[in-house]
Amino acid sequence: MASKAVKPADKGAKPVDRDAAFRREIITTIKGPVTDKVTKLIPALAAFPNPYASVLATPELLYACMQLVRTKRELFAEFLVDAVGNPVAEDDKPLRCERSLDQIISMVVRSGAKAYATKRFAPPDAEAQLAAKTAKSEPRTLLEKITALVSGKWGDMEVPKPSPTQADIFYNAISDYLDYDWQVPLIPYFAELPVKLIREMGRGVTTLRTPEGIAALADIGRHSMDQAKRILSDDMMREMLDTQPLAAKGVAFLGKERYDYLHGTVYDKMGEKFWEMCVDTDRLEAMEVQNAKDLEQMASHLHILSGEAINQFVRFLQFSQIPIILEVGSERLGEDKFAEIFGVPGNKKLVKIFCEKIKVAKLDPDDPDADLRKKLPDIFNAYLRAPADFERGL
Repeated sequence: MASKAVKPADKGAKPVDRDAAFRREIITTIKGPVTDKVTKLIPALAAFPNPYASVLATPELLYACMQLVRTKRELFAEFLVDAVGNPVAEDDKPLRCERSLDQIISMVVRSGAKAYATKRFAPPDAEAQLAAKTAKSEPRTLLEKITALVSGKWGDMEVPKPSPTQADIFYNAISDYLDYDWQVPLIPYFAELPVKLIREMGRGVTTLRTPEGIAALADIGRHSMDQAKRILSDDMMREMLDTQPLAAKGVAFLGKERYDYLHGTVYDKMGEKFWEMCVDTDRLEAMEVQNAKDLEQMASHLHILSGEAINQFVRFLQFSQIPIILEVGSERLGEDKFAEIFGVPGNKKLVKIFCEKIKVAKLDPDDPDADLRKKLPDIFNAYLRAPADFERGL
């Protein structure tokens, strides 16, 4: 970020803190010329009494402005120069202020988190309190006059510091782990996490990339800090939070031992669909009483099947028949109709009818599975021709 050159200190003068001076200059440049430039590019921002403060405390606006700087570099070329005024095209190369654009972005991300937290955690009557405090420009009572005299005599060093606000507590816990512009839209979700979880897990929390994943973690953390920490410390569960955060409640429902069992049994066959499977707790409850071999046979469709379908498959079908009904059923019915019948919530009556028809089918004893594969399409076709009659057993 372009800034004025920092003059060397005069002999005998207090040494200049170059880093602090550059930091002040960066902030001044952003508040002034950069904000003016952005306001001209986005005229609607001029409606705010203080565009800089408003944007900083509004994550959606702040992120949009950051993207404007990154994607329209030519509009901010005057600020993106090095110490001798040459253009800097790379985000990780130092500018005149000795910081790169990436480093400046990190500063703004943290400032945005602080501004948002101040607004988010402000007490409802904060404005009224401030107005009342401003109105009391002169002490009125004798006690207030004595207090004012004492404060004046001993100076600010003797005045007790105010206790940290909720905004201070949140910001102090998270600031070291905020570095990237993509984190800005997630700040409101980070703010709802238990501060203890942020302190203990640090970057493990701020590298989550979806609002839903952070919200799911916050919900779990409010009920069980140990469960939330276990999820964050497990690479596979972090995958869950980034791909299918609604599975978090299902994982909590399973408990560690049963989760480990199911994960070890079918994850390799399912991949990320494993997390879709974990969304429905009725499905997980049905799976808890099944053996690993039966579950492996259903792995291709476990993320779709209802708990009822799982139970009926195991009850009526032979081990080797399970993948056949899944494969042929999906092909003949189509994905949507298959899910409507065998998925969540599904059609319990139809599931049972299909399973019963397979159970009583007269199959070739020399190769029953091959014979079932031949006959099963006719069963599904019969349903498709007359669904109502089929369901009535006609």
